[in-house]
Amino acid sequence: MKTFLKSSNIHFNSCNLILTCYVTFFRIKYGMKNTLLPFTLLLLLSTGLLLSFIAPKAIITLPVDLNKSKIEWVGRKVGGKHNGFISIASGAVQTNGKTLTGGSFVIDATSMIDTDLKFKKENNWLMGHLKDNFFEVSKFPKVSFVITSVSSDGNNYMVTGKLTIKDITQEIKFPAVITTTASGVNASANIHIDRKKFNVIYGSGFVKELADKAIKDEFEVNVTLVAGK
Repeated sequence: MKTFLKSSNIHFNSCNLILTCYVTFFRIKYGMKNTLLPFTLLLLLSTGLLLSFIAPKAIITLPVDLNKSKIEWVGRKVGGKHNGFISIASGAVQTNGKTLTGGSFVIDATSMIDTDLKFKKENNWLMGHLKDNFFEVSKFPKVSFVITSVSSDGNNYMVTGKLTIKDITQEIKFPAVITTTASGVNASANIHIDRKKFNVIYGSGFVKELADKAIKDEFEVNVTLVAGK
């Protein structure tokens, strides 16, 4: 903030010096009789300079590069874990050319795959188990996330947004490293999500509830996001 105010003072002091020189030159050249015109022009010019300085930067929308972006998921249980990937179906981010200002994304829940189980039979069983009993992807095929606010210190951001899984929307907040230019955005984040807040559970009944307790409440998603023109 101090740096911003210092640069603002320098900017306005420079403008003031230029305008003062202009008025002095006009009065010397044309005399004291024509003082109204230079001060009118001075007012118009100073107003224009002020508006150009305080005007908000234009917001640019950049589409997510679906080929370069990826989401890795990690689910932990007693005695082990599973991990894999899930695909972004669509998305875009907003930037003013220097910082990220917003974004929205749709994730294809049906695209979830496991990469740690090498035997096809075990892999197919796990994917069916997760998709049918936990995420119910036939009923809820999409997951969405909308950024509602961001704060930043250099490339280190704190992102807040609305995550929707199984038609349940909850606010989440997570740190991210984001590099923003006028032509593109590169971001990475490790996000922890409490699955029970989104009713991502095995189901009711003693046996299912007991099995669900063997699974950690939080799962992770490691996001690599690339967006650009």
